Amino acid sequence: MVKGAIDLPVQIRTIFKSSLFWATSFIVSVAISMYFCREQISRVRNNHFCVKKVVFDGNDRVSDVLLLKASGIRYHSNIFAIDLWKVKQKLENVAWVRSSSIQRRLPNLLYIRLTERVPIAILQSKHKLYLVDNEGKILEYDGIGDFKNLPIIIGEGAEQEAAHLLSILEKFPQFKKQLVFAMWISKRRWNIKLNKGVLVKLPERNLTRALTILGEIADRNGFFKPDISALDLRLLDRVVISRK
Repeated sequence: MVKGAIDLPVQIRTIFKSSLFWATSFIVSVAISMYFCREQISRVRNNHFCVKKVVFDGNDRVSDVLLLKASGIRYHSNIFAIDLWKVKQKLENVAWVRSSSIQRRLPNLLYIRLTERVPIAILQSKHKLYLVDNEGKILEYDGIGDFKNLPIIIGEGAEQEAAHLLSILEKFPQFKKQLVFAMWISKRRWNIKLNKGVLVKLPERNLTRALTILGEIADRNGFFKPDISALDLRLLDRVVISRK
C-alpha cells in the first residue's frame, strides 16, 4: 500500500459506527426526556387538579360534615378520578336529600347543589314522631322543632297516603285548620279528628264529595253541635251521627 493512502472502507465503517452511536444516543436521550417530562406533567397535574375544597349549597337541615361523609369524597384526591354519578347516588341516599347535582370547578373545587325534602306531616308510630314528605319519605330527625304545627297522621302506611289527603283538605281550609290528627284505617280509608272533638269517618273514595257534605253539615249546625262526637260519611247517601 502506498504511504499516506486512505483505507476508505475502514473510514466509512468508522463514520457509520459513529453516526449510529450518536443517533442511538439522541433517541435514548429524547426518550428519557419525554419520560421525565410526562412524569413532571403528571406530578404537576396531580398536585394542581386535586380536591381542596367542597362547597355544599341548599342544605338547611343536613350539616356539611354529614354530607361530606356520605358522599365518600376525599380531599387531595384527583378531581378527574371522582365518579360524580356515584357521589350523586350516595348523597341522595341521605333521607333529607331529594336531589343533588355536582360540578367540577377547576382546578380544585367541587360544587354540590342540593334540594332538601319538605315535611308535610308528622307520623306517629310506636310512640315516636317522624317527619314525612309528600312522597311518603320518612325523614330522620332528632326532634320536630319548627314543624310541630304540621298535621299528625297515624296508621300503617299513612305516610304514603298523607299527600293525597292533605291536597284535598287544601280545598277545605276550615277543616284543615281544625285537624288534630288523621288516622289511616285498614290501609284503605281515613278517619279525621277535628279540634271540636268530632271524629269524622271518611269513605275510601270521593273524599272531595264527603268533605263537601261535611261542610254543609258544619254550616247548618254552626260548625258542629257540642253534643256530636262522630260523623260517619262512609256512605255518601246518608250521614250517621253519634252523640256524646
